[in-house]
Amino acid sequence: MNSTLIIVEGLTDKGFIEGIAEKLQAQCKVHIMRGNRPEKVSRLLKAFMGEFNKAIILKDLHRAGRDTTTLINKLTSKLKQLESQGLQLQVISVKRSIESWILAGLSVNNPEEILNPEEELKKLMQKKGKQYIKSPEIYKRLAKEEIDIKKAAAKSEAFKNFIAILTT
Repeated sequence: MNSTLIIVEGLTDKGFIEGIAEKLQAQCKVHIMRGNRPEKVSRLLKAFMGEFNKAIILKDLHRAGRDTTTLINKLTSKLKQLESQGLQLQVISVKRSIESWILAGLSVNNPEEILNPEEELKKLMQKKGKQYIKSPEIYKRLAKEEIDIKKAAAKSEAFKNFIAILTT
C-alpha cells in the first residue's frame, strides 16, 4: 500500500500523468473522474480505501469561475472527512488545463497565463514540424520523451506541487 491514486478529468490527462509517473518511476494508479460532482470523487475514494496511502485529485480550471471555485471548495470539504480515515488527500488546481503543464515542460514562459493552452500547444508542435493530435498516447509520449520535469516545475507552481506530492 505504498502507492498513490491520482484522479484526473479526462483521457488525455490520464495519458500525460501516466507518462510523468513512469518517467519518475512513481507507483500510482490514474483513474478518470466521471462528472464533476464531489460526491462521485468521494465514493471513488471510498471504493479504493485501503489500497492507497495517498490520493491526488487534479481539477482543471479552464472554465475558471465561481462554479469551479465552489466545486473545489465542496470537494475539499468532502475530502476532509476521508482524511480522518488515514488517507492523505490533496486537490491540485491545474490552471487552465493539463496542456499548460505540457507547455511548461517544453520551456514556454508563463504557460498558466495562456488563455488557450491547447491551441498554443498545437501551434508549438506544428512549428517543430510535428503533427498535433490530442490523444492519450501522444500526451503520454510527450510526458515521457519531451517534457523536462525540472523546467516544468520551475514554470508551473501547480505542476511543482503535483511532483512534490507524487514523489514523497
